[in-house]
Amino acid sequence: MGFGRLKDAIKGQVFEDEETRDQLASDFGRLVRRRPSAVVVPAVVDDVERTLKTANQEGFSVVARGGGHSQGGQSLIESGALLDISGLNRIGQLEGESIWVEAGVLWRDLVREILPAGYLPKVLTDDMDSTIGGTLSTGGLGAASHLFGTQADNVDALEVVTGEGHRVICSSRENRDLFDAVRCGLGQFGVIVRAKMRLRRCAAQVRTFFLLYDDLRILLQDQEKLLTERNVDYMESGCAPCSQGFRRLGEARVPFVEWFYPMHLSLEFESDPPAEDSVLEGLHHYRKPHVEDSPIEDYCFRMEALFDHWKESGAWRMAHPWTDALLPWECSVAFIEGVLKGLPPNLLVGGRVLLRPLRSEACRSPMFQRPGGKLLMGFGIHPSLPKQLVSKVLPILSKAGDLSVQVGGKRRVSGWIEFDEVQWKDHFGAMWPKAVQWKRFYDPNEILNPGFIPF
Repeated sequence: MGFGRLKDAIKGQVFEDEETRDQLASDFGRLVRRRPSAVVVPAVVDDVERTLKTANQEGFSVVARGGGHSQGGQSLIESGALLDISGLNRIGQLEGESIWVEAGVLWRDLVREILPAGYLPKVLTDDMDSTIGGTLSTGGLGAASHLFGTQADNVDALEVVTGEGHRVICSSRENRDLFDAVRCGLGQFGVIVRAKMRLRRCAAQVRTFFLLYDDLRILLQDQEKLLTERNVDYMESGCAPCSQGFRRLGEARVPFVEWFYPMHLSLEFESDPPAEDSVLEGLHHYRKPHVEDSPIEDYCFRMEALFDHWKESGAWRMAHPWTDALLPWECSVAFIEGVLKGLPPNLLVGGRVLLRPLRSEACRSPMFQRPGGKLLMGFGIHPSLPKQLVSKVLPILSKAGDLSVQVGGKRRVSGWIEFDEVQWKDHFGAMWPKAVQWKRFYDPNEILNPGFIPF
């Protein structure tokens, strides 16, 4: 497959050497390996348009890649062109409470650009090295999602190059179908090249209350109170194993744990921090280990200490079959407790289990699939696995993922996922016919991200 015509057509670069192709043959999941025939690095937005038009004419496939943080090969391609959007990293000027940015901009760079003016995006992802185009294509959740939904819910407009190579501005008022298709659209209908991000005013400091629970049911009762009766700016929670040693199981002794549930509640303030009584009144936590005040910038980058630890320990370079689901609130306690009982205690060395309570009304993007009900629970198992454990652990994670669907949940499809055609149709439900229609209209030659969703 020759890419000479493409090299002449764009201002960016086209790499066909084995070293470059090998470097981008894997993603953060490190479970799937696909080597592209070429790596295209656009220098300007026009390069994306020219690349997709050439792909349609020459008959090669294309997948867009931002930071490569997918875990199931979503940002990889075999024998086609990998479109590395990292070079599209220009940030425009503030326009009131919004700003145009190119899709390859890292969230960290956007924050550092707008924070001195007193602004932040409404939702920040944990990994600030993700690209804006990447998380808008998958959804993007963060500690403020209980208030504002996904990152994809907080864009005013997008500039998109469709699968046919047409460059289009879209929003809720203009070209609405394309706007709805590409947000959380997994790169199937077009490539997001620019986004007009919705911003909000922020305060200078953040106070965080570190709470600990020993009963999952009580935690969810408190979270329901927080979601429905009062506002906190940020809410994070998870499941933490406490080793209890080894107990006899038949003829063997096996490790076992007890689970605890930390929750962090954070509120912004200028000079007077929020009073503890007003924030924690009526909550039933087991302990309050810590309270901390920090500058807003430190809070935005708080996860970097964890990621640095994973990198130093080697966990960052291991396999990451991260398995995430959105669960109906009513069945969350029984489901989560059942899954935790079956997790091997050594699974989470260099990993974590996330709980992310959400209000369904805040999540409005049509392609972001979620169960019914006013409240939802995001549940994520995020291990780091050495090669020798992958084959043993994948069946456990696969079973947990299947069970989440059986109880009425929806899988987060940015992580590790292995759906067949029937499962994809079930996942999209009533949206499936619309998604097929959009695929045929915006990408009729099916050049974008082929083979992931079987349209």
